[in-house]
Amino acid sequence: MAIRALLTKDGIVVKTQGPVTDAYDTGARDSPAPFLAGCFTCLNTDMDCDPSAVGLLPNNTLIPFRRILNARAIGPSPSTDTDSPRESTEISVREGDSNSPGTVPKHPGISSYESLNTLVELTFVIPQGNDIVPKKLQLAVEHVPTVAMPRSSAESATSTASSPEDIAELILQRSFEGINRHKSILVVINPYGGKGMARKLYEAKCHPILASTECSVDIAYTKYARHAMDIARDVDLDKYDTIACASGDGIPYEIINGLFQRADRVAAFNKLTVTQLPCGSGNAMSISCHWTNNPSYAALCLVKSIESRIDMMCCSQESYAAEFPRLSFLSQTYGVIAESDINTEFIRWMGPSRFELGVAFTVVQGRKYPCDVYVKYAIKDKKDIHQHFIQEKNKTTVLFDQEMDSHERNAHFASDTDLTEDSFRLKYALTDPVPDDWERIDQDITDNLQIFYTGKMPYMAADTKFFPAALPADGSFDMVITDSRTPLTKITPILLSLDKGTHVLEPEVIHAKLLAYRLVPKVSEGLFSVDGEKFPLETMQVEVLPRLVKTLLVNGSYIDTEFDSMT
Repeated sequence: MAIRALLTKDGIVVKTQGPVTDAYDTGARDSPAPFLAGCFTCLNTDMDCDPSAVGLLPNNTLIPFRRILNARAIGPSPSTDTDSPRESTEISVREGDSNSPGTVPKHPGISSYESLNTLVELTFVIPQGNDIVPKKLQLAVEHVPTVAMPRSSAESATSTASSPEDIAELILQRSFEGINRHKSILVVINPYGGKGMARKLYEAKCHPILASTECSVDIAYTKYARHAMDIARDVDLDKYDTIACASGDGIPYEIINGLFQRADRVAAFNKLTVTQLPCGSGNAMSISCHWTNNPSYAALCLVKSIESRIDMMCCSQESYAAEFPRLSFLSQTYGVIAESDINTEFIRWMGPSRFELGVAFTVVQGRKYPCDVYVKYAIKDKKDIHQHFIQEKNKTTVLFDQEMDSHERNAHFASDTDLTEDSFRLKYALTDPVPDDWERIDQDITDNLQIFYTGKMPYMAADTKFFPAALPADGSFDMVITDSRTPLTKITPILLSLDKGTHVLEPEVIHAKLLAYRLVPKVSEGLFSVDGEKFPLETMQVEVLPRLVKTLLVNGSYIDTEFDSMT
């Protein structure tokens, strides 16, 4: 029995109840997992479902356009009266088998209102456990409302959706409004990432979703240290427009810096979008940009999110600056955080808890990391930071709320002509004296420094919202400093509040937004950590390079940190 449905402005609404089971790769499981139909209308898999409804698609269930991956015309279906079009906007929906693409099912038991004119195969995602998986249905379309279809300039702008191809195109246009649905993706996989599980995670959770779209996908595996940097230096700009890093945060760092070292870096950064599929131990980029550290949800975000430009931080030290400075998309740190990040690599098997253990051990020891810090402030006062955050967040909200053409709206976020060679030019040279308009942070604090942390993205780990005021492209980055003399009774609740991001509100925490800084260590042993990579212990200078890298953001913004409501 076919299932009746309506094509609406938000998606496809199922009008009659019918059986639904998972149809993707069921052979890999002991038995097909039931589809919890109550979870259909959003990406939240925690909704309560009526046990009696498990395996059934309830009345008035919506398949949102944001869940649709593909639609293709199959051809005309059996019809009892194609010469008598119906005055209806109903669509008959019939389930197909995703393991047999292109098969047109038979239609036994179709009643008089279900006489069919055209068939379109629909691919979309459904929740399954903690993940989402692709599924296919076949839509038997009775009638589609008259809708203008884009044509070549030689054709009429008022052509309507009437053929199966037009109907499929209409569904795709609404499902990918303002989004390139024909991405050419190079997936770079670190097979050793994520405790050696990165490749399996990608193949099981990401690839089925990407392969279900109209995107083309090639895969490259890293084989040695810094291999991803070489891949980026050599990548064919004519062949790809997106590089997806199926890894932790190390591969995005290498890809960005490999592109930075190209002779045609302007063209590379104008053309390529760099994003992450979270298959590693640290997935801060995906959490901040895709709002998730689940590989399957991130894969959906990859094909559905807005291309947006984000600021980079450019790091210079004597040992490498003359050849190439290093771009940092995530963070730089000196002191407790750096020591805890790098010096616990030997217990990486513990996962994120290794970092927390390292921080706790170092803080209890009361270690300090004396240095001199000179900064060029963007915003110094915490109240001003709060106001700045609200204003910038509202700008993005307005762009998505107002009625404007999607391409016009997206032009506010990224284009292929944003950058010139001047975009890469540094304002401050490491070899020059500290500029007169920079300020030196109180030496009494920096001689007793405990944590020095600067960053551009809000999350450093799944449960560490270290920079809740971070914004994608506000032309600044955040700095957090703590003093080793802070009593343990006060520093402990500060560290315990990192998951909420409220630590920056505490009076014992220095929080500011910067345009640049120079840090001069006063210790003989130690290190810097940049995007999780070990850097030498020598004077480091960092400045912001606005809107340098194109990435993918949900609704053109970072994950909501709720910083605007923090008091």
